Amino acid sequence: MVVTLNIWVALFTCGLVIGIFMIILFVVFRKKYSFHVHNITIVLFILSFILFSEITEESDIVDRFPFLIGIATIADLLLWPFLLFYVQYIIGERSRYKWTSLLYFVPFIASFVWYLPFLLLPGETKLSYFSKGIPADVAWLVGFKMLSSSIFLWYIISLLSNRLKRFKNTFHRNKKVQFLSRTRQFFISITIIILIVYLTFFNQYFDLIPLGDSDRISSLIISGLFYFFGILIFRSPQLFQEQHYSKQVKGFFDGTELQFIEKILKLFDDKKIYLNEKLTVKDVAKETGLTNQQLSYLINQQLGINFLDFVNTYRVKEVQNNIQKGEHQLKTLLGLALESGFNSKSSFNRIFKNHTGFSPSDYVKKVEK
Repeated sequence: MVVTLNIWVALFTCGLVIGIFMIILFVVFRKKYSFHVHNITIVLFILSFILFSEITEESDIVDRFPFLIGIATIADLLLWPFLLFYVQYIIGERSRYKWTSLLYFVPFIASFVWYLPFLLLPGETKLSYFSKGIPADVAWLVGFKMLSSSIFLWYIISLLSNRLKRFKNTFHRNKKVQFLSRTRQFFISITIIILIVYLTFFNQYFDLIPLGDSDRISSLIISGLFYFFGILIFRSPQLFQEQHYSKQVKGFFDGTELQFIEKILKLFDDKKIYLNEKLTVKDVAKETGLTNQQLSYLINQQLGINFLDFVNTYRVKEVQNNIQKGEHQLKTLLGLALESGFNSKSSFNRIFKNHTGFSPSDYVKKVEK
């Protein structure tokens, strides 16, 4: 058997090795990682499968084993449900798989039924099937994949946008909000890239402009994603780990975290309970019908900050709003701070600068300019 070796085979093989290494890493240490990383592991496996399929074509292995032709054609439709589950987890809408989750796999199942007659063809027939170019039924299948992918990506981006819209005004400097914002930007970029790949395919199908092979472009993107995730795992392993909470605390919510977060935010936005300088976790937990541990889990897991930082974020925002209204011209900055829930000048100055990057007096100058 003659195997063709070129720059594409070498590049894709390196990407595949990195992908397999990450899968093994997550599987071996699966107890340390949370539900959302389980979804990432499945996504990595699917991408590795697609990349392996492209390597077999680039290296001409399929000429010796023609049954491998087209085995990964519809595999990418499995990506979107698991990416959706990942996003639903990080915004607090999902904590486990449910039977209703099977609905998200309808596009893949429909495509599989559609594509099954081709998969069952003898190897030699498959080789001759593509000898005259891309068949029309394959082009229709790719069109269906493009539509399905676009709908999934639109839904994912809308979920992230809605969550950011709720958090961004008050928690714009928060690490979790910044992470959600980068995640949304990532999916927007993926949407653009996916559309370019599909447009390249149809350009190839109609033989319009020589832009290159769409499969090669998509495999190049997958390899790039593997390099990116490999660097991310070693530079920021905490993104893939979950803080330790008891099963009773996590099991209480079962995917309803978002509803309770909304309840907490409404309590702070409408009742402004943060104005009470003696406010404690127990006070807020009592108002929301949660235990202290459940409340801490929600704020830590969904906002990425502790309770004190959560409360101080609202207090700082209150001072900022009052300064923007010109209240500092009628009262001292310390007076505004005490009215907003701070209990001392030193803590106010320190916390205000940590949250805004300005001292209170510098912020006043900035607003007046």
